[in-house]
Amino acid sequence: MKKYILLLLLIYCKMSFSQDTLTLDICQKKAMENYPLIKQKDLINKASEIRLFNIGKTYLPQLSLNGQATYQSAVTEIPINIPGIKIPSLYQDQYKATFDVTEIIYDGGLTSKQKNLEKISLQSDLQSLETELYKIKDKINIIYFSIIALQENEKLLLVLKQDIKNKLKKVESGVTNGTLLESNADVLKAEIIKIDEQILELESGISSGFKMLGDYINQDIPETVVLKLPENFVNAPDYVNTRPEIKAFELQQQKLDVSKSLLNCKLMPKVAGFGQLGYGRPGLNMLSNSFDSFYMVGAKVTWTIWDWNQSRNEKQLLDLQSQVINSQKESFNQTIKILLEKNIADIQKYKDLLVKDEEVLTLRGRIAKSAESQLENGTITATEYLTELNAEAQAKIDIETHKIQLVKAQMDYLTTKGKF
Repeated sequence: MKKYILLLLLIYCKMSFSQDTLTLDICQKKAMENYPLIKQKDLINKASEIRLFNIGKTYLPQLSLNGQATYQSAVTEIPINIPGIKIPSLYQDQYKATFDVTEIIYDGGLTSKQKNLEKISLQSDLQSLETELYKIKDKINIIYFSIIALQENEKLLLVLKQDIKNKLKKVESGVTNGTLLESNADVLKAEIIKIDEQILELESGISSGFKMLGDYINQDIPETVVLKLPENFVNAPDYVNTRPEIKAFELQQQKLDVSKSLLNCKLMPKVAGFGQLGYGRPGLNMLSNSFDSFYMVGAKVTWTIWDWNQSRNEKQLLDLQSQVINSQKESFNQTIKILLEKNIADIQKYKDLLVKDEEVLTLRGRIAKSAESQLENGTITATEYLTELNAEAQAKIDIETHKIQLVKAQMDYLTTKGKF
């Protein structure tokens, strides 16, 4: 029984921990899943299903009901006079109602190409939607790392505040003993108030950031949630572009290729069977004045042997569109290459800054330690001490900020490439 209780406690603790942490990857996935634009995915699929369903009906018989009433200025006559025989003339008003059935037997591969075109169009539309959703990742990156940076600054300020409070106790003791001026204590108190103001500003920024992030992922995020820094690192940067836009360009090109083959199908011969059941005056016997029923069955072939270069012109238009897409693809690749160059430069910049930050922090730590001793001995004022203490705190803030910026630069690089 104890084992089961222990197991349940471990599961609960694990669930609680997972609920109290968030990763950049999860935030981006949830943001894309909950973005209003994602609703278009089902609509695009449903519209494509309807179009494919309609295309599939091409080979089914087409039924139609037709009616016609006419009055003719002249009718068929037999120009023969036979003595004793009167040949009746036809009525000039004629009537006809027909039920017609037409069925495609062979359409030159047109239906098959139309289905292929629709399938590629569906993939192209979905990929275009994917490219729009992918843009959300940059926004999530900015919000996510901004919150982490603000939280780190707040932690460092809280530590600084506690250090000053501890120092204030010693200074107040020195004031009481008459070894230090009271103004030194006042300077430290004013600095604590100033830090409180800075913390309030940071808390406001953190709260605002969590609200924005929560709106994107459609989830209330308590400010106690820990945002984990990603652990993906860039070892050998390159300029290979794997963004979803590249696949979108390729699908657009495929769509144009199928459209060109579709034009060829339009010029192919087409065979259809037909049947007609009718009733009218006259029937098939054009010399009868009586209403009569009739029927007709047969097959017909249509072949457009000359379309005044319409197909050729349309192919030229498709070739021009292909050139436009190629130009857009080249332009996009160049834009991404420029962004990747900036990302790579930023990564190296923050690596170099961190090396210098470590040196500065070591020096500032020694200076602040010396200033602390001098303040206690009364050789410097609290203002001078705070100058050195704040310089050390700023060095700590710089190093933590640059660490976060380095990871963000790496994530921006992977996002720009389409790898994250």
